[in-house]
Amino acid sequence: MRPVVPVLAAASLAIGMTLPLAAPADAATTLKFARFYADQPGADMPYTNTRLNNEYVQVKNVTRKTISLSGYTIRDRGYKHTYRFPSTFRLGAGKTVTVHTGKGRNTSANLYWGMRSMAWNNGTRAGVVADTAYLFRSSSKVTYCNYIPTAAQLRAKTGYRNC
Repeated sequence: MRPVVPVLAAASLAIGMTLPLAAPADAATTLKFARFYADQPGADMPYTNTRLNNEYVQVKNVTRKTISLSGYTIRDRGYKHTYRFPSTFRLGAGKTVTVHTGKGRNTSANLYWGMRSMAWNNGTRAGVVADTAYLFRSSSKVTYCNYIPTAAQLRAKTGYRNC
């Protein structure tokens, strides 16, 4: 018996059609940063949990399938701070999770890094990258978002970027 797939592929190429190729499983895992709030409103010091939790990054699942974030991490530009997603955390289709710098009770919409100081750099010059949030799966970079403060954000002592 002759294999059917090669025959179909040859026939479709002969008439100018192409067959879709199967994508690797990881290609369907599509996550992006939604908002990167690197400079929480007002002064950073003294550190309070409220101030720490006003500094956050949001991760959005842009697929129509739930994605397990086991093995995923968020890192800052200097790789000084690393957040590890809980091994059981799953992000629903089209959903966004907010990862706060401070402490709190994890839910499906809000996760907490548990830090006692700010994770993200605020920046001191307009138009210059202050910090970058990276999303990794194991050692592979999935996506990133640069926080580049504007002059108005620096004057207001607050800033975020929609990625």
